[in-house]
Amino acid sequence: MGRADFYAPGDWNAICFRCGRKRKASTMRKQWQGYWVCADEWEPRPEQDFVRGVPDQMVPPWSQPKVADTFAFYCTPNDRTALPGFGWPGCMLPGFIDPAFDPNEKELS
Repeated sequence: MGRADFYAPGDWNAICFRCGRKRKASTMRKQWQGYWVCADEWEPRPEQDFVRGVPDQMVPPWSQPKVADTFAFYCTPNDRTALPGFGWPGCMLPGFIDPAFDPNEKELS
C-alpha cells in the first residue's frame, strides 16, 4: 500500500509527471508546461520567460546617397592624331598629327 492507496470520495489516483509517484489527483498541481506534478516537484515559471527585448532602432537618423564614381578622361597624343585607327572621338583634331605621335603604341581601350 502506498500513500495514495485509500478511498477519497470524488478523488482518484494519478502519477506525477516528474517523479513518477502515485498521488491523489486533488493534491497534484498543474505545472506551467502543462504537466500535472505533485507538490514536491512543482516549480513556478522562471521570470526570465517574461523578459522582452528592447526593440533596436536599426535605421540611422540620416543618410545620403552614394556619390557616383567620376572618371577623368584624358587624351593622349595618339588620341588627338587624325589618323584612322588612332584618333579617339572627342579628342581627335581634324588634320592634326601630334608631334609626340607614336604609331607603335598599342591602344588600351
